[in-house]
Amino acid sequence: MRCGVDEAGLGPRIGSLFVVGVAVVGDLGVIRESKKMFKRSLSSYAKVEALLLGALDRSGVRPKTAYDLWLSSVGLAYPELKRIALPVFAKSMEYPNFLLKKLIIFEARAKQLIKNRFILDANHLTKASLRLGCRRVISGMAGNRRNYDPFLPGWQKRKLPDGVAYERNGREILFLKDADDRFREVALASLFAKYFRELHMLAINWMVGFEGPIPVASGYPADPKTRSLAERLKTIGRHDLLRGEF
Repeated sequence: MRCGVDEAGLGPRIGSLFVVGVAVVGDLGVIRESKKMFKRSLSSYAKVEALLLGALDRSGVRPKTAYDLWLSSVGLAYPELKRIALPVFAKSMEYPNFLLKKLIIFEARAKQLIKNRFILDANHLTKASLRLGCRRVISGMAGNRRNYDPFLPGWQKRKLPDGVAYERNGREILFLKDADDRFREVALASLFAKYFRELHMLAINWMVGFEGPIPVASGYPADPKTRSLAERLKTIGRHDLLRGEF
């Protein structure tokens, strides 16, 4: 069994951060990290969604809406997700050659990320790694952070050229640079994190009338539509979705 952890949404100015841990068995040959599979086109969104919903279906999770998906995985959901029927990007599911044994998801809301987002990210990456319960977990890093001591008391730390490893009682957690590009279990975690992030952003866009088959505004600073989305959110009083002032 291979176990990986990664995040999506650390850099945007709007919306949540998602940290995902996966335990998986089987062939991950079709998996690539999220930046390579998630392009700004409906066809790429559809391909990823078909694969991930197929993996969930194989593991017995069959949500009808994004709201159901949040309830079954994150544990908390918000009403705007009820409008998103699944699949929303794809027309059908694609069943992969791997089996998802565990899926751990943490969502950090926008207001939580205004200060100390890297610390919060590091904390969630560590919690997901621990909750998987695997003997060996490979995780992405919180930015370039190489110190996870506050979240792993009693674990032995070992520096690596490309990151840091922690060991205790036969278990090992590795926080590695570019892990999503090098390890397909981490790439799968990054895909799930990105999928949750994009569903979340689709709901936010639809909330203010930015109707589109994929999110019109990504929430990232470099996206010129992000400021327009922020202004519309302010107009309807949804400052809770913004990471500070624009």
